[in-house]
Amino acid sequence: MDQVQNKLAELKLTPSNSIVIGSGILNALNIRESADIDLIVTKEKYYELSKNPRFTIVQKHADIEFEVLSDDIFEIGFSWTVINKTWSFSDMLEHSIVIDNVRYITIQFLLEVKQSWLNNNFARPKDIDDIRLIENYIATHNNH
Repeated sequence: MDQVQNKLAELKLTPSNSIVIGSGILNALNIRESADIDLIVTKEKYYELSKNPRFTIVQKHADIEFEVLSDDIFEIGFSWTVINKTWSFSDMLEHSIVIDNVRYITIQFLLEVKQSWLNNNFARPKDIDDIRLIENYIATHNNH
């Protein structure tokens, strides 16, 4: 947990300008380890980080083409297109939680995302495994 917080702090990423998306919440809740850190940040922070030579701008292709900043640890964008919508940082705030001074998407939102991938035949084997892990976590922790 401290490792994520320290890596974010190196880039001056805080709960007010970044949200860890993807499997980061699984790591934070000790459900499973996450190898990298996927984030959405405010547009201002994105453009600031885009000037940092540690990052490469990578074009991603899903249903739409978009760019992210990437290095061996981070993949950073200013929006996330999931569940038939492009979510900005401000859109995601209501679907986020702060744990140890790091803002993450909620476990419930991640479950919805991964279930939508499964329903649309986009799910990878790890997404299917994650759905089972998340459902078990929710069942045993009675989260709402």
